[in-house]
Amino acid sequence: MTPARRSLSVTLALALLAGVAGAAIGLRTQFAIPGEMSLHDRLHGELGLRADQERSFEAEEAAFAVRKRAFAKDIGTANARLAAAIHTAGRDGPEVQRAIDRVHSVLGAHQKATVAHIFRMRAVLTPAQTTRFDAIVTEALTAQPVPHDER
Repeated sequence: MTPARRSLSVTLALALLAGVAGAAIGLRTQFAIPGEMSLHDRLHGELGLRADQERSFEAEEAAFAVRKRAFAKDIGTANARLAAAIHTAGRDGPEVQRAIDRVHSVLGAHQKATVAHIFRMRAVLTPAQTTRFDAIVTEALTAQPVPHDER
């Protein structure tokens, strides 16, 4: 293996690891508001859930956690295929674009499943709780991320 090829391989491997780590971290911190409680903590702390609602939330969150782990695996696989396509093709071509499309497809499916999860939790709330729930979720979705160099 030539030094240039070895350097490219190391760079691609590091990019893959960074992508997988980023996806995993993103899944764990989804909807986190910088400097504030997580969305989960806010929903459980600010909605005044009754015991039956709390049980419903917990059951939904447990079921969704399984799906999130599967999505994390799928995102990692899609990123690995992208890295392999970049390595094999050595240029931005059809193989790389198909791999990018697959990453986007998996991320889109994760987002759709997350929104469906949110609506399943919302369905067990009273009208007053729904108003607060919507406000908390909207704040989480529209929070501006803090640039990495400012953290």
